[in-house]
Amino acid sequence: MHQLTAPFTPPPADAPALSFHSQTELAQVRDFVCDCARAVGLPAERVSALRVAVSEVATNTLRHTSSGGTVRVWVDRDEVISELTDSGTLGGGFPDCTGSAGGWGLRIVDEVCDRFDLYSRPGRTVWRLVVNLDGQPHHN
Repeated sequence: MHQLTAPFTPPPADAPALSFHSQTELAQVRDFVCDCARAVGLPAERVSALRVAVSEVATNTLRHTSSGGTVRVWVDRDEVISELTDSGTLGGGFPDCTGSAGGWGLRIVDEVCDRFDLYSRPGRTVWRLVVNLDGQPHHN
């Protein structure tokens, strides 16, 4: 996982988006991202891994913010990008990914995605999960 010091380039204006506000919507978030990924040709085994990763980040959003989040999905060259935006603020660097106080969720996301980046400023955190379309994991 890489924490960026500058905001991401905005997603394309036509990137499909879905807002979510409660745990009951997690299945809808997972299905939305996976349907988008399948539609652009991501192999089934990578879709399954992306399902787990998106679920972990969306769960984190719902646990640590009061207003839910928004997920967008698009393709950039040979990568499927899933971006989750929420109203949280990460202070003091990365969240704990070692498994203490809450589990291994973000560590798992980092393992199954080819790239996992975040940008946070007061009142806004943006998580980007990147999976290569060729179906082969390429960790940076």
